[in-house]
Amino acid sequence: MNFHNSTQSLYRPMSHARFRQQTLRRPKTFSWAGDRLLWISIGKILLVLCPLVLVVNLWLASSFNTLDASVKEIENARHELMDKQIKLRAQRAQLYSPEHIRLMAAEKFSLRVPEKDQVKLF
Repeated sequence: MNFHNSTQSLYRPMSHARFRQQTLRRPKTFSWAGDRLLWISIGKILLVLCPLVLVVNLWLASSFNTLDASVKEIENARHELMDKQIKLRAQRAQLYSPEHIRLMAAEKFSLRVPEKDQVKLF
């Protein structure tokens, strides 16, 4: 008996074990796109950038609050100066009024407006 000339093989061809394990696994219902190394590197970048962005945000907010406070302070000073200017203009108008000038002339220089009979024309 010659066993080598047989057309049938006594052994079944076997596939690779990896391929079989992949087909036997249950398919994942949810999978992330990309490789695991990609997600690790994204996580590291976010770990560095998030605190940095937070610090920059806090610094900018503090700067804007300081700027807002100084603008309000300057605006209050401007309003006070405008009020003072209005009071000074009112006082100047009062000082230049003809009635006030007559009173000051009467007090300081004893000058009075002449009456009708007081001045004689030659």
